[in-house]
Amino acid sequence: MYLGRQSPQQRVKVHQESEDAMLLRFRVTNHKSIRDTSELVLTRTTFNAVRPKNGDWSSVTNRVAGLFGANASGKTTVLDAMAFAVNAINTSTNWSNSEGFPHHPFMLDEHSKDETSAYEFDFTVGGIRHVYGFESNSSGIASEWLSSFPEGRRRSLFDRAGPNPEDITFSRNLKGENARIARLMAGKNLYLSVAAMANHPHLKGVHHYLTRHVRYAAFSEFNRHGRMKSVKKWIENPEILAQAQSLLRFADLGISRVSLDRVDVDEKMQNAMRKAMRAIFDDEEVDDERFAGMLEEQQKVISFWHGSGAGAGSQKLDINDESSGTVAWLSLALPALREIRYGGVLLVDELDASLHPRLASALISIFKSPEVNTRGAQMIFTSHDTSLMGHLSGDNLETEDVWFSEKAEDGSTAIYPLTDFPVKKDQNIEKRYLGGRYGAVPAIAWEELRSTLTEVGT
Repeated sequence: MYLGRQSPQQRVKVHQESEDAMLLRFRVTNHKSIRDTSELVLTRTTFNAVRPKNGDWSSVTNRVAGLFGANASGKTTVLDAMAFAVNAINTSTNWSNSEGFPHHPFMLDEHSKDETSAYEFDFTVGGIRHVYGFESNSSGIASEWLSSFPEGRRRSLFDRAGPNPEDITFSRNLKGENARIARLMAGKNLYLSVAAMANHPHLKGVHHYLTRHVRYAAFSEFNRHGRMKSVKKWIENPEILAQAQSLLRFADLGISRVSLDRVDVDEKMQNAMRKAMRAIFDDEEVDDERFAGMLEEQQKVISFWHGSGAGAGSQKLDINDESSGTVAWLSLALPALREIRYGGVLLVDELDASLHPRLASALISIFKSPEVNTRGAQMIFTSHDTSLMGHLSGDNLETEDVWFSEKAEDGSTAIYPLTDFPVKKDQNIEKRYLGGRYGAVPAIAWEELRSTLTEVGT
């Protein structure tokens, strides 16, 4: 899903903080196909200090990271792990009475399913580096920690060694009613979630960054529909509408403008909506407020004008009549511009799905352009489109932007950067990758397939 909604006041806050908010690293252990600890790093290879000397984090971080690999190699699992951790931070206060804590361990060996999973973010808030993480299993939280580096040295803020309030140790550096807030916490709640709900003076800022700056655009029709619902709301703002129209004209889709129209929903359709809502929510009576919200959504329709605007010769098409490429571009490019405007991290699964390679390349360029991306927004994406690597000498992907995912014989995923290999400027990275020089390509068993097909044909 597309994580997090923002009020106008929250958006202002994000705008003010974004210049000093960056994702530096994400680490995960025992999540789905990722059994062993894997780490995605967004700081440049030339940076090996705790903080930059001039305090400019944007100068030592990468705007883009692209994960390439064979089908089922675990590329999506990296993004899924980040999205899971963000969702846990955002909603764990609602899990107190649930039967168990969501747990997605590696299942292809005898031991991992019984072990904890771990998630850790390394990021900056207000220009200060923080490291936050937690371990969990199906029973709840096993450990949780937060540190900061205000003067270049690690300073623990809190350390949790179990599910209970008495399992947390607070540092003198963390000001606030920490012990009182801890007593509000249950074993399935993250302390960071509870502290934010209690309006903790420092931790609410950390929580705000992790839950409002990281967005996941998953590759599914349901997720795309959710993003288009957000687009409908956004383009009610004339400024956002103008941006949407510019994006569509930029993509050379033959669309001159976009309009948000209001249509009538007849009684037959409304009855069908009520029936569907009763089935979804398992309730005999449909909540009037919830139904009104859904009806409002159905009454708003995005229309695309082809030709010369609304004048003679123009043709208006409903979104259902548009190509999947048009919808895919708008549902990705507009959220991308919003992250660039406010400073955030956009996670995109299958960037090249339904997008022409030049549009996928253009989206990368938008994030990498210092003139456009002035707030240091970042994009992490997965892709099969090796042509994106072919632009390493141009304005798109650099060597440090490229990562690979590979699945071992035991089914576990490993990720590693292109910088692990010697790369010369004049080398054709795309050709060398497809030739297997960096791994992370499918090993196609031609002989086995040929043998099987021969047997079928006889």
